[in-house]
Amino acid sequence: MTKAFTLLVSSALLILMGSGPAAAQQSGMTLDDCIELALANRAAIIRARGAEQIAAAGKLSALGAFLPTVRASYSYSKGKETSIEPADTINGEVIDEQDIGPSKRWSISGDMALIDVSNWFNYASAAANRARAELDVMASEQDMIYSVKTSYYAYLATVENLTVQEEAVKRAEEQLKLIQSRFDLGSASLSDVLKQKVQYGNDRLGLLRAQNSVTNTKADLAYTIGLDPQKEHNFSQDYSVRAYDGSLNDAITFGLENNPGLLAAEQSLSSASSGVKAAWANYLPTLSLNANYQKFNGTQAYPVAFDYSSNSYSYGFSIGWNIFDGFNREYSLTSAKVSRNNARADLADARNATVSNIKTAYLDIEQLKQQKQVSQENVDAAEEDLKITQEKYNLGAATILDLLDAQVSLKEAQVGLIQADFDLNLAIAKLEAALGKR
Repeated sequence: MTKAFTLLVSSALLILMGSGPAAAQQSGMTLDDCIELALANRAAIIRARGAEQIAAAGKLSALGAFLPTVRASYSYSKGKETSIEPADTINGEVIDEQDIGPSKRWSISGDMALIDVSNWFNYASAAANRARAELDVMASEQDMIYSVKTSYYAYLATVENLTVQEEAVKRAEEQLKLIQSRFDLGSASLSDVLKQKVQYGNDRLGLLRAQNSVTNTKADLAYTIGLDPQKEHNFSQDYSVRAYDGSLNDAITFGLENNPGLLAAEQSLSSASSGVKAAWANYLPTLSLNANYQKFNGTQAYPVAFDYSSNSYSYGFSIGWNIFDGFNREYSLTSAKVSRNNARADLADARNATVSNIKTAYLDIEQLKQQKQVSQENVDAAEEDLKITQEKYNLGAATILDLLDAQVSLKEAQVGLIQADFDLNLAIAKLEAALGKR
């Protein structure tokens, strides 16, 4: 009974350990894992989120312009006064020095801008900047996700290419053994053996290049997601490719409504427009309220020390009108108008770029779907051609050059299929980024 219980507990622990992070690391990081790491580690995302925090503080500061400003102070002093001229006499004693204080002073004051039109437009501009900063974070995340997908798909393509090159080397080696045996039996020429050796050597060089490509793309992927490229990382080769089933017009409409970069440009224009109105408001008068309360408790020293205390308060209002300030208002207004015009042009460019990116990616996907299908058909045909050519060579109806051409054609067809698959995945990722999807 004890052994059975121990075995049951051990099995449960193994299952729990196998389902933990170590097991996930052992199976390799998926595309979603890579994206989450990049969004947590990369400096571009951290900077964008920091800019959002600053924009949020700016909005709060703009709101504070509507609230009263309150200041409080407290002071304490104590000292001695000497060499009093003219000296005073009390009870026949000359007073030439006396203590000063202690004196204590409390005060509280406040003022509030009751009418200042520029505050309203400054707050509207700050609110638009906050919204733009949030969208900038989303746009930075979209760019980072696209970069991760690009690196991830490139890594997968090199891994698949490595498999193709390994199969090519294995196939060339087997062919070399076969031709060598035929040469030993006198049914093949030395030229056939040498040509196959050259092909075998070329395939081995291709394998070395493929291995180097895997190492490079793996290091690039590690850097893209914010990991140390010098360390060894395990990436999963499983991923799901999403597709867009709507029409081109649907895609463009969705992108214009959801692309974060485009929406951020709209908020920039809104902020710049409010900035122009705030600059115009500098020509208007302002009205402010103010109040002050002060309490003093201390000692007056001269000519005779005596206790003294007082309470005082004041309140009022002030009207200000900046009639001429050395053309500073004109400079601010011109600068605000230029910023608005620039933001308007940036919005038009962002809109055109969004439509162009969506259209390009959408049409590329439609083309690459057909290209991938043709590439798969080429691989099937090349595999069948190699079988037929191999049989014909064995029967003496084909030359070694025919056999080598069939081997090369198969490898090229397999590499073409890998490239088509990579291009299709990349086009889908590009469309998702243009649409504002993850």
